[in-house]
Amino acid sequence: MRLIYAITAASFLFSCQSTHHADDLARKPQTAPKAVFATEPMIKAGQEITLAFVGDVILHERLRNREEKHNEGYQTIWSNIQTYLDQADTTYANLEGPVAPEYGGVTGFPMFNYPEEIIPALKENGFDIVSTANNHALDRQAKGIKKTIENLNKYNLAHTGTVISATNIEQGTETWWALTPVAGTSKSVAWLACTEMTNGNPDKENQVLYCFKDREKIKTFIQKLKSRSDIAAIILTPHWGEEEKFEIEPHVKTWGRMMLDEGASAIVGSHPHVVRKIEEYTTKDQRRTLVAYSLGNFVSNQPWTPNKLAMLLYLKFKDNQDQKPYELKDIKYIGLWTTRTIEKDTTAKYRINAVWDAKKLPVEAEKILKEQLGNDLRIKSEAETKKFLNK
Repeated sequence: MRLIYAITAASFLFSCQSTHHADDLARKPQTAPKAVFATEPMIKAGQEITLAFVGDVILHERLRNREEKHNEGYQTIWSNIQTYLDQADTTYANLEGPVAPEYGGVTGFPMFNYPEEIIPALKENGFDIVSTANNHALDRQAKGIKKTIENLNKYNLAHTGTVISATNIEQGTETWWALTPVAGTSKSVAWLACTEMTNGNPDKENQVLYCFKDREKIKTFIQKLKSRSDIAAIILTPHWGEEEKFEIEPHVKTWGRMMLDEGASAIVGSHPHVVRKIEEYTTKDQRRTLVAYSLGNFVSNQPWTPNKLAMLLYLKFKDNQDQKPYELKDIKYIGLWTTRTIEKDTTAKYRINAVWDAKKLPVEAEKILKEQLGNDLRIKSEAETKKFLNK
């Protein structure tokens, strides 16, 4: 996380409605743990950028109960992989639910509402931008979206996918996308999140960007961003697809390729709660792009093996020394595995590890990694991670 600020926002709204959502989380940040390794810049700032992506942050009740009792800070859940987040220039997650405890209190599935403490835990411990466009975006209706955005702005955590007001969009005081700076340059990465649905909750004030219903609008946004000389890359983060399914739906594949042909640099999806394939795609104008269809969960209490397996995706972009967007240079991922340990006080301790640090990775998990993601793009050790991030 070498990035410092962001401009405008909207939130990332999409789909995450599973019977496995058993609980809730959030709370107090602490100092980030010391990095396992440090990197020395080997290229001029801004010539190359590395973006990191993880999946859904779902604050189930058991996660929150642990924090209320132990006051550890939510960042302890991902502290074992903190350095892998910090070493990217910009790090992204999907914040799956409102942060508006003033409205109905903190709650878990099926209508999420998170404590404010989750935001500084993310901001101060690895994360630069979140999506708020997902199927739980309207779990506290319009006022919940407004309060969530206010809280994100309070901690200067960039966001995309939802907006405070459609009027603000019309007046130009808000945008659906967010910008994060490329250090050492005047350029930014543009982020645009959308969701397939909002669990039937009505969007009475038009605060949510929808991937399929608003596809023409999204294409217009891409064209507008593509025309700007200060945009290094355009990243779309759709919340889409069917939960618990590895198969890629035809309408999802069609939408992804359409947006890449329109000018997006990469598409990184969420919602299925399992990892899905990474597909490279050469656009009609001969650009190298990709769709990562689903990163799986990041923080959650979903207990089944496919739900505890996830990935940290790295995309490396290179300045091609002209006024066009940066070129996609490299793609890698780290497999992630979440452990849950029930302690004497009956609380559950959660920790996210790189799969090479997992003491007992189930055979099923390894099989899923190989079948869905393969080994060609896989980082298999801390040493390989260091080498990749130092390139």
